[in-house]
Amino acid sequence: MTRQFQALPTATGKPRSSFAVLGEDYFWTLFAVIAAVGLLMRLACFTGLIASDDLEYSRYAELIAQLSYKPELSQFALRYGVIIPVGVVYKTFGIGEWTTIIVPLLASTVSVAMLMLVGRKLFSSTAALIAGLLLATFPADIRYATILVPEPIAGAWILAAVLAYLYWGTETPASAGFVSGLCIGAAYLSKEPALFVAPALMLDALARRQWRAFSGIAAGVLMIVGLEHVYYVALTRDLMFRPHAMAHHNGLPYMVYVNQHLWWRLFKVYPRTMILPSLHFGLHSLVAIALVVAGFFLLDVERWRLPVLWAAVPWIYLNFGTSSLNRYWALPADHRYLLFIYPPLFLLAAEVLIRINDVRPRAAPFLGIGFLVILISGFCCGFLKRGQDWRTDAVKELRTIARDAKVRNVHTVAMNIDAAPEWWPALSILNQDLRKPNGSEAPDMVVGPDTFGLPSVSPISHP
Repeated sequence: MTRQFQALPTATGKPRSSFAVLGEDYFWTLFAVIAAVGLLMRLACFTGLIASDDLEYSRYAELIAQLSYKPELSQFALRYGVIIPVGVVYKTFGIGEWTTIIVPLLASTVSVAMLMLVGRKLFSSTAALIAGLLLATFPADIRYATILVPEPIAGAWILAAVLAYLYWGTETPASAGFVSGLCIGAAYLSKEPALFVAPALMLDALARRQWRAFSGIAAGVLMIVGLEHVYYVALTRDLMFRPHAMAHHNGLPYMVYVNQHLWWRLFKVYPRTMILPSLHFGLHSLVAIALVVAGFFLLDVERWRLPVLWAAVPWIYLNFGTSSLNRYWALPADHRYLLFIYPPLFLLAAEVLIRINDVRPRAAPFLGIGFLVILISGFCCGFLKRGQDWRTDAVKELRTIARDAKVRNVHTVAMNIDAAPEWWPALSILNQDLRKPNGSEAPDMVVGPDTFGLPSVSPISHP
């Protein structure tokens, strides 16, 4: 008998707790509140421009808005799931800091809502709400929601894929699998490792003997990947243009360094990142992993199989995969690359919490206090990390310069010879009225580094 995707009763046969009853009776009200809280937390932890990868995505999005885009040997140029939506926003509303970060912000917020819908279909309303709270307060998700990076966007597409896969219940038709496959394809076009969610869902479909769902997922993914490669052949005559672009982007020096430190890269970086509490992951990661491990003993395979596959298969590639088709080059490692594997961990952690509460009702007050500490600390970590790292100190000064230029009706800005190359593209996003002087035209303002190396307005020297 195949498993039905629906809220399952407690294994003990005991009545649900008052919180569980609250979750069932007021699900949609709490659903809306949690989604709204998630949005407000992301706005409170606003970072905006970081003058790093986001400038590259913005540049290609601007080319798309101007209908002058062409493929280039850069991973930024080929992440269409990022640059096309941002390009559409640029075309519709103009270029600015908010239009640059609105797509990841909406994707991150919608992900909280979709995770709750997935949780309700897979487990129960209560588990869905708990998982939604965990994702809404997850420090890394809060932080990257207002930075133009691909992870929040890819994560939203992955959740849409899982939701499509689960929506039809016991018998998942090929059409649902096909929609799921298309969503995974869109996630892949945002961030390449997202493609490995497809085999996770396909393995679950095989375990449930859902052959039509299996074939539908495969067909949807192959359609997206196939059309992409046809596009590359038509424009570049290179069928493997994306892998070649990735290899070109990553560069030989970094790969040599990583391969010289493979033990550190493969067996220490991500385990330490996920287990040790930090401002990036707060307590969320450690607690979720501990609860997932407990879930192997407290839950049957039918309950934990899909979330574990969903998290484990992409993680295996992120940790052990290669960025080259010719030889083994370990993938670059960063904590934000792990973002889209946490929603299934939070779902499973939520179900385990409910099981512990069912088996040990007297532990409910301690579980509630501990859960509240996790949520509060998560938001605090995200708040403390807002506007930090990368080149955010320079961006803060550039925001002031952009506002001052608008107030003073300044239109032409020249960059000092010592100015950092990323200052002008960041400044042009912050104030679209600014332009560089033409020819011998005298600039209205000159921007150069101050004694701390940060951008400041320099005196204009007249001949």
